[in-house]
Amino acid sequence: MTAATQISRMAVAVTRALLGTVLIAMVLLNVANAIGRYAFGAVLIGADEVLVFGMVWMVMLGMILVTAEGTHISLDLVATGVRPQTRTILSLIAHVVMVLACGFAALQSLFFVQRIMALDQTSMALGMPMLIPHSALIVGFGGTAIIAAMLVIGDLAQLRSGWHVRGGGSR
Repeated sequence: MTAATQISRMAVAVTRALLGTVLIAMVLLNVANAIGRYAFGAVLIGADEVLVFGMVWMVMLGMILVTAEGTHISLDLVATGVRPQTRTILSLIAHVVMVLACGFAALQSLFFVQRIMALDQTSMALGMPMLIPHSALIVGFGGTAIIAAMLVIGDLAQLRSGWHVRGGGSR
């Protein structure tokens, strides 16, 4: 196992643990807010904002993880009935589309974040700079585009090795 593979697996494990910890903290915050509201008639100011913003970050970081692990929900009806080389070509097409779509979304998110930074926009309850929650989109879409680009390179290498070794025949 290469050092890069070990580092990427460690990064995935740390991110997964962090996401799990954040989810548990969000559940505890939600329970505390509900108990405060119904038992004591008091709410935690900004708890709803923190929960929403936390969920956005979790989804965007989770999107990077499922892309890296290849565990996106997918319809593989076509891919299961074709040769491995054709399956790799379909994977390549899907990854190229993901690079383009996520790259475009990251770029548009960056433009939006620049606009809200210029306006110095903050959240209503906590006064949190909206840069924080909206940056999740840049990180999620940008990270997913980068991972998908690496998968494109892997798909191309797999196709090239299949063609080189087998003279262009099926794998």
